[in-house]
Amino acid sequence: MVIILDQQEYVVVIGDISGSKQLNGSDRYQTQLFMKSAIVQLNEEYRSAMEAPTTITKGDEFQALIDSPVNAYKIVRAMQKMVFPTIFRYGIGIGSIFRMGGVLPIEMDGPAFHRANQALAQAKKNKSGICLISDNPSFDALINTIFLLISAIKAKWNERQILLYWDYLEAGTYRKVAEKRNVTPQAIGDMLKNIRATEVMEAEKNLETVLSQFRSETARQI
Repeated sequence: MVIILDQQEYVVVIGDISGSKQLNGSDRYQTQLFMKSAIVQLNEEYRSAMEAPTTITKGDEFQALIDSPVNAYKIVRAMQKMVFPTIFRYGIGIGSIFRMGGVLPIEMDGPAFHRANQALAQAKKNKSGICLISDNPSFDALINTIFLLISAIKAKWNERQILLYWDYLEAGTYRKVAEKRNVTPQAIGDMLKNIRATEVMEAEKNLETVLSQFRSETARQI
């Protein structure tokens, strides 16, 4: 087997179904089918951002190899919406990879994969939806604190509130959401403010900006 170190920086995302061990046989099977369907859609919609097709590595886990941190975050958010109400934990790792003769993430290894696994374990421990690990601990601490705060706010939302948040993200205005739900724009605005959705959206927007500017410590030294 030929092992090639690819020193370009990649982003690995590992997603794991939260509480999958508690699912019975039928529910587990249906959840896995749901995940497979979402991954097919991800591979189609985000093909240009993927360095390899996203694949299922275990019955309740998938791996993705992405070209940048900001695209990894966008893909995680898209996956969160696609699989709802199933909850996943996501570990994001940034670094180099080892290509071991294959083209799928499961056939690769290296620092980015190790960090993604560590990040997933940390997300489970902290009960956060997402965790990121790079070679820059200060950057990681900042990003993960924001992830944790966003998760804490969203954890208080019910299904109706989560769907309202996504409707507004897609529509972009209170008026369009109000027309869809047959209520007033003022009512939509009040509901979003009451659940602090506007603050969450602002935090997510700022996260995308920061992640788009990320450079690892290794890259800074080159």
